[in-house]
Amino acid sequence: MLTGTVVAVLMHGAALAADAVPAPEPVSEIQRALFDDAALTLHFRSYLFDRDNTSGSDPAAWAGGGWIGYETDWISDVLKFGLVGYTSQPLWAPDDRDGTLLLKPGQEGYGVLGQAYAALKYEEQVLTLYRQLVNQPEVNPQDSRMTPNTFEGVSLKGELGLVGYYAGVLTAMKQRNSDEFIDIANAAGVNEDSDMFLGGLEFSPIDELKARTSLYVVPDLLASSYSDAIWTAPVAEDTKLRVSGQFMYQSGIGDELLTGPDFDAWVFGIKGDVIHRGLTLTAGYTGNGSDGNWQAPYGSWPGYTSMIVKDYNRAGEQALLLGASYDFEELGAKGLVLSALAAIDLDVDSGLPENNEYDFTADYRFSALEGNLEWLAPLWLRVRYAYVDTENPDDTDDRLDDFRVIVNYELQLHGSDL
Repeated sequence: MLTGTVVAVLMHGAALAADAVPAPEPVSEIQRALFDDAALTLHFRSYLFDRDNTSGSDPAAWAGGGWIGYETDWISDVLKFGLVGYTSQPLWAPDDRDGTLLLKPGQEGYGVLGQAYAALKYEEQVLTLYRQLVNQPEVNPQDSRMTPNTFEGVSLKGELGLVGYYAGVLTAMKQRNSDEFIDIANAAGVNEDSDMFLGGLEFSPIDELKARTSLYVVPDLLASSYSDAIWTAPVAEDTKLRVSGQFMYQSGIGDELLTGPDFDAWVFGIKGDVIHRGLTLTAGYTGNGSDGNWQAPYGSWPGYTSMIVKDYNRAGEQALLLGASYDFEELGAKGLVLSALAAIDLDVDSGLPENNEYDFTADYRFSALEGNLEWLAPLWLRVRYAYVDTENPDDTDDRLDDFRVIVNYELQLHGSDL
């Protein structure tokens, strides 16, 4: 009985003491989203580009830079903000070797606020306003130099059941080696004002099958569509077959200011990959209609035969793709991948040169490093070499050698880590 009384008295005293000590202030939702759970990205990039071309200019430069990004977490699961500043500065840039697209014309460095957006979310639907990345088949970052393409406008993306969707109205574009946003029509080389209406759908009813389609329209300039499908299936132990096909069509519309009257173009492609453990063998084909060259002013051309230097998308052009890659993780060298690709002109309209391109790429990602070398884990080193053999209509030959070394190092921090 006495023991129970003592315990009761002690518990009552502890409760009074707890009431006397103020509880810690709860972290506000704003502070959590804008600081504690906000993300700071520091991405350093170094890029050496050296091209030797027997038929023309020999662009070369070495640039350093990258981007700094800040993104809040979702505020009340509804609102988010983000900013990304990009820069590219010359480290070695001879005046007489301009044209690498690593820098502004004249081998000049630049800096630009490439992304500045607010995003609103309702369940799985996200509305993004102002400067942003867009990653659709024909409208994309084209991140093959120092900084990517970015766009101004409004976009909505999300999922409706098994279908993912994207819809946007884009008004301006920052090209990958520029520090200014210009009108969508100006980005295509037309001195007018216009907007782009862009939409895309993705569908994957089963894990083995993925399909997508997209369309963009720029009034009085161009309408362009793209569709593809990828099917993957096991064929033996540790071996898979991946088959993909693509079709794209575009035409001038309205006043046809970009292409002139009666323009249309189409491309058909098919590709197959045999994947056995770390080894991938590739064969593909693309064929172009003969009415006009494919227009790709808003990003990388998505054709299977898009190579380091050449895009095989000229009028009447047919090209064969052959290649192989090997991931050395199977041999204990995680992060090391070597690849080789060849694109061979099978046919092209008369009067145009025939190009055969041979590409070699070595990638090493340091993500497997641990212990004292763990600080190197975000490092990605890429070395690329392309050789283009050109046979001209007058039976003369040209040669192009393209050599690149790209270094990426990215850190992502949160406010709670600081």
